[in-house]
Amino acid sequence: MCETTPRAERALPQSPQAPAIARSFLRHETCLVHTGAVVEDAVLLVSELVTNSALHGGPPIVVAAECDGHALQVRVRDGNATPPRPRQAAASDESGRGLELVDLLSSDWGVDPFEEGKHVWFVLRAGGGPYAG
Repeated sequence: MCETTPRAERALPQSPQAPAIARSFLRHETCLVHTGAVVEDAVLLVSELVTNSALHGGPPIVVAAECDGHALQVRVRDGNATPPRPRQAAASDESGRGLELVDLLSSDWGVDPFEEGKHVWFVLRAGGGPYAG
């Protein structure tokens, strides 16, 4: 657990504005002391996950961020229990690369189902330490 910044979360609307709200949330609520070097990667990845939730998930959509002093974990919760699946986007496709980006940029990521939906999460490590959250 980070001694500098507590865990934070924000409910999001199921609308086209949700990704922008999530990006602003991360820029303002993330622990910059320990994970400032990875915030812009987190902003990109949360935008992809929240877009998926707004388009394919269901309410409620909630974004949460937590620092453990070495890594940042970001979780996006929505009300659809169906897990997202990575797909192979064609070179001409304008979408379909979000989970590929999450896989490429994050230290770890996954999907945790729960009774009312799922959490899709990723971890970005600052300085290479293990996530202990």
